[in-house]
Amino acid sequence: MKPAAFFRYKYSGDFYKFVRKVVGDTSTVEYYFVGNIALSTGIDTAGRLSVRCDEPLPIGCLIANIKDADGKLILDDQVWQISSLQPVLNSFNTIESYQMKTVKYQGNL
Repeated sequence: MKPAAFFRYKYSGDFYKFVRKVVGDTSTVEYYFVGNIALSTGIDTAGRLSVRCDEPLPIGCLIANIKDADGKLILDDQVWQISSLQPVLNSFNTIESYQMKTVKYQGNL
């Protein structure tokens, strides 16, 4: 049993992965919707969104439409891109969850 088996994620968000397409000399990145994920969030002093989740989300992917339990948007209509990933270890030195830092995404979905 996990020591933090009772941990409850308060928010949910739309998760987007990306595909890099190369045509000649031009490289483009296209995002596609994967599904909803449960997460816990907070904003640090640098204005980055810190996300905690059970599964590791790849760097470069997007999180959008972060909603609370009532289905209300908590950060308006902002899109966040994952910029770093680190595991959260418990006292037994096993991975309990993953923490990601994000930055605001400047582009189109």
